[in-house]
Amino acid sequence: MKSFQITCWNIQGLRSSAFGLKSQNPDFIREVKDSDITVLQETWYRGDSSTCCPYGFVEIIIPSIKLQTVTQGRDSGGMIIWYRSQLTHSIEIIKKVESHIWLKISKEIICADQHVYLCAIYIPPSESPYYNEDIFSTLEGEINQFKTLGNVLICGDLNARTGEKADTINIQGDQHSGLPGETCFPLPELPPRHNFDKITNTSGTQLLQLCHTLGLYIVNGRLRGDSLGRYTFSSALGSSTVDYAITDLDPMSLRAFTVNPLTPLSDHSKITVYLKREHNNYEASKPSELYNTTHSYRWKSDNMESYQKAFENSKIQYSIDLFLSEIFPHNNDGVNTAVGKINAIFDKLAKLSNLKTSNHKPKQTHNNKWFDSDCKNIRKTLRKLSNEKHRDPNNQNIRLRYHDTLKQYKHTLRAKKDQHTRTQLSEIEESLESNQFWQKWNTLNKTQQDQLAIQNGSIWMNYFTELYSNFAKNSDQNKTHAKWKTLELAIKDNQNPLDASITEQELTESIQSLKAKKACGVDSILNEMIKYSDHKLKLAILKLFNIILAVGTFPDIWNKGLITPLYKNGDKYDPNNYRGICVNSNLGKTFCNIINKRLISFINDQNVLNNCQIGFLPNFRTTDHIYTLHTLIEQELDKKKGKAYACFVDFTKAFDSIWHEGLFYRLLNSGIGGKTYDVIKSMYTNSKCAVKIGDKQTAFFPQGRGVRQGCNLSPILFNLYINEFACQLDQSTSPGLNLNGTEVKGLLYADDLVLLSPTKEGLQQHLNLLHTFCQSWALTVNPKKTKIMIFQKQSRSQDNTHNFYLDTTKLQHTKNHTYLGLNISSTGSFNLAVKDLRDKARRAFYAIRRNIKLDIPIKIWLKIFQFVLEPIILYGSEIWGPKLNHEFDKWDKTIIESFHTEFCKNIMHVQRKTPNNACRAELGQFPLILKIQKRAIKFYNHLKSSDPHTYHHKALTCQELKPEKSPLSQLVLRFCPDNPTRPGQPRDHNTKPIRPNQIINHKRNLHRILEGNN
Repeated sequence: MKSFQITCWNIQGLRSSAFGLKSQNPDFIREVKDSDITVLQETWYRGDSSTCCPYGFVEIIIPSIKLQTVTQGRDSGGMIIWYRSQLTHSIEIIKKVESHIWLKISKEIICADQHVYLCAIYIPPSESPYYNEDIFSTLEGEINQFKTLGNVLICGDLNARTGEKADTINIQGDQHSGLPGETCFPLPELPPRHNFDKITNTSGTQLLQLCHTLGLYIVNGRLRGDSLGRYTFSSALGSSTVDYAITDLDPMSLRAFTVNPLTPLSDHSKITVYLKREHNNYEASKPSELYNTTHSYRWKSDNMESYQKAFENSKIQYSIDLFLSEIFPHNNDGVNTAVGKINAIFDKLAKLSNLKTSNHKPKQTHNNKWFDSDCKNIRKTLRKLSNEKHRDPNNQNIRLRYHDTLKQYKHTLRAKKDQHTRTQLSEIEESLESNQFWQKWNTLNKTQQDQLAIQNGSIWMNYFTELYSNFAKNSDQNKTHAKWKTLELAIKDNQNPLDASITEQELTESIQSLKAKKACGVDSILNEMIKYSDHKLKLAILKLFNIILAVGTFPDIWNKGLITPLYKNGDKYDPNNYRGICVNSNLGKTFCNIINKRLISFINDQNVLNNCQIGFLPNFRTTDHIYTLHTLIEQELDKKKGKAYACFVDFTKAFDSIWHEGLFYRLLNSGIGGKTYDVIKSMYTNSKCAVKIGDKQTAFFPQGRGVRQGCNLSPILFNLYINEFACQLDQSTSPGLNLNGTEVKGLLYADDLVLLSPTKEGLQQHLNLLHTFCQSWALTVNPKKTKIMIFQKQSRSQDNTHNFYLDTTKLQHTKNHTYLGLNISSTGSFNLAVKDLRDKARRAFYAIRRNIKLDIPIKIWLKIFQFVLEPIILYGSEIWGPKLNHEFDKWDKTIIESFHTEFCKNIMHVQRKTPNNACRAELGQFPLILKIQKRAIKFYNHLKSSDPHTYHHKALTCQELKPEKSPLSQLVLRFCPDNPTRPGQPRDHNTKPIRPNQIINHKRNLHRILEGNN
């Protein structure tokens, strides 16, 4: 019968200069892979980075600490506990403090009459500033408490040396035992305890007294596996026994106790307690069955030549010709047969071109690339010495040789690692101007991705099945259902321009838009396999697509998706804290991309969408709505005692909540019928998903709600669904804000909604309408994240005298809110937004430095700044940037430029007082204000050339009415005084658009002259 293993190991730091992240080291993985519960002590880990928790384990973290009085050196303590995910319902955290943690282990999984309370504890040496003199008395009280509930087991590094002194008291014949009020803890008959360590220290004396008082015994040196009482710690100065397992369990419940030979990873040995396991209950605790995922191919850059050469194969050409000549039945079976034959052709091509496939064998642990034969030879010698030392622990000569070799081994590892890193950095620097830069950069700090915390397939299936399940319809939804059925019978088979045969040009454009290095669906077809197909196979694909459109059926295999849960934040073991990303067929996405373009064109031509909705539409961007909102706010605040009332609405899982029958009704009501409607209906009626867990997957389950994750059609379908609310809002009598003669009551970017009104009563009417809409269309608003904001000139507390309600739930007021990625303030100021962007960029910069831990060449840092940090800190600068124009002479003191100079000085390793101009000149960097102005000019051109009916164009028109109050207009006039900026004055066809690059070059030349004069 397999034992239940509890391992405890002082690893002396989760990271080290020689081994890096130890949890990825092959030796470490071998040490802990068989344990049911692993306790890692002295991790010196603050909880601010990944631990690479092993696959199939749950993680508990106690961060390390550092006293304020300790100014130098590392942190102290820190603990990580990993236990198998199938034990989730059998293990419970009872108490968690800085130095130790108590876990309750259910008696159902081990051979014990009572529950076992496991205490994982680390006690610093008595001379350490972190030592707590009351720790043993505290531990005594807690043990006494938990002994009344079950058995106790204490494991950890106690820094206590107990020598050969007795840890138990023989109470037989004691005439004083059993006195009233006296607690007596009789112990079973135990074998004698042995110990190589003959010394007793102060902590050891206290530990022995604890055992005497509470009736505990030390497991070390008593059981099979450690009958001699081996040392658990060894250094060049000596050896000792300081890591213990102490319990009151019946020895019959313990199968063994072992002290492993030392490894180079730590001076402490790993200790393991083996408990007898209840076999039947263990089997019952296993998760539900998981299945192998279908094989997937992997594309490399050198595969293109062999793949294209495979088309010359006569069997491939025969299969394609046969497909092109074959007549398929125009029904579901015909569609599925055609898709199957196309898939078979791609599969043959992949095999002929020797594309590698992913396998389902257990992942092997591999050493780093720099771990060469020199490292292996020294490691082999070290292991041999470790085993000799383990057999003869008191041999001083072996101990010294071991530690000398260990020192040499660590020195060799550091040297090899540094040499490999220098080579990598050199290759990255050489690839600065090539497409391989980011590929090489990602290999610089390649770490194993954290495994999915929840490995139980049943938990995921239950969660997503409930999330996507149908619901009981209310009266409004029943009415919509009836309308849908009536409308479907009336118009679904009408002639529709969307149903025209797909052209070769449409297919070519869709294929060209495919991105490389994307995951494949269950049909195993990669984007590269489609993109690099020959013309004849593309004609076969075109024929397939037209068959699907003509029949109006979405193929069964395209209807299957694999969901990968991605962790967001919060408790890792709560499925609600994950976002599901679904991977569908790439061939299906190519088809949907064509239908999506047709739908968008149709919707634009028919003016189906309300102007307030711009989410994921061509030629629109998030900054359009931010600009519109800012213009509306400024207009209201310019009025005497002007106020604007807003509600930033947060929907709960909006995309996953879409009611399919309601979506079908909205399609038909928008004029989308015919075969295109049939395809979309088939797509959502038969959609199935499975959850991907590592290399396994759950069984497939139906998706009864929500738009398809990762599908090209999902954004436009969601827009059509929620468009009904925008129309109802426009038709309501509640007032909105005026924008050049247009009443704006709300702004929508997909599911990001802000409601606007000049009055309190108007905003409440908007909220009432929103609640009614959500009730009728099966959407839910999250009241905790939905915020009320009152825009006003002065920065004062929000007016809470008037409460706003969503149904009966009172909504909270706020002074600032992040809208579409930019922090919006109640005064209309962007100061807080700019500070937030600076802080985000700064965190990103120092996170890169912290994770890489290398002296990165300056050229690489400048590339990182341009492509990683600049997009963060300049987000939305088209809107807030022109405001800096008023203080152009002080641009060097702005928050944005301060971060720029901080970055420059940091990578150059110069003092903070070094002149800013000198740092920028040395690096060839220009002030960020030049790029901000360039972005603003581009944004102005975008606004000016947009449809006059769009809100952001009308916002520009409003701002141009008072150019003296419009920073963007002022910036444009400053650069191009002849450019027309007044409403109603159309741009002359002979007038050239503003050229940002020309302006920036002029400003750079001016900047060089100014710096030269200084």
